[in-house]
Amino acid sequence: MTIKSVNVWVLLLLIISLMYSTLGFGINLLISSIIFLAMAILFSIKLDCYDKYLSFMNPGLYRAYSEKGNGFFRKKRIMNIICYYIISAMMGFSAFMQIRLMNKADTKPLFNFSEFLPFALVVLVGMLIINYVSILITKKSKTANKDLVWNIIIGIVFAIILICFVSFNILHLK
Repeated sequence: MTIKSVNVWVLLLLIISLMYSTLGFGINLLISSIIFLAMAILFSIKLDCYDKYLSFMNPGLYRAYSEKGNGFFRKKRIMNIICYYIISAMMGFSAFMQIRLMNKADTKPLFNFSEFLPFALVVLVGMLIINYVSILITKKSKTANKDLVWNIIIGIVFAIILICFVSFNILHLK
């Protein structure tokens, strides 16, 4: 990742945290879901937009995909676009349920801004590590399917680490 793309991620993280603390979790998820859906539709219609997006946000991964050839790159593009649709649907459903829950019960967000910031920094550092490992896996993988399997395993491990971190913070706060 370049300095530009890290700055974009930090700015995005700051915007999300401000939206989370002002608008609430449900509305924030709904906005994010709409953004992911728009990206998925755009990437489905204009394939060169996905290439430009990936080359700007993650030049190292883009080079690793390009070195593998067009077939590998095409499969990864299709898998990533499908993932954007799935993420959009899951976030939209979660946002709908969260908004309904917030309307029925007068609850406050789980974390305030000062509690959200360490979690966001852990996610940012985790993303940088996953990015580096993902580039290494892409270079070592022979097929796009093997690359997908290893990326799923990394995602599950990272999700478990995040769940442990959030659980520790929740238990520590009470």
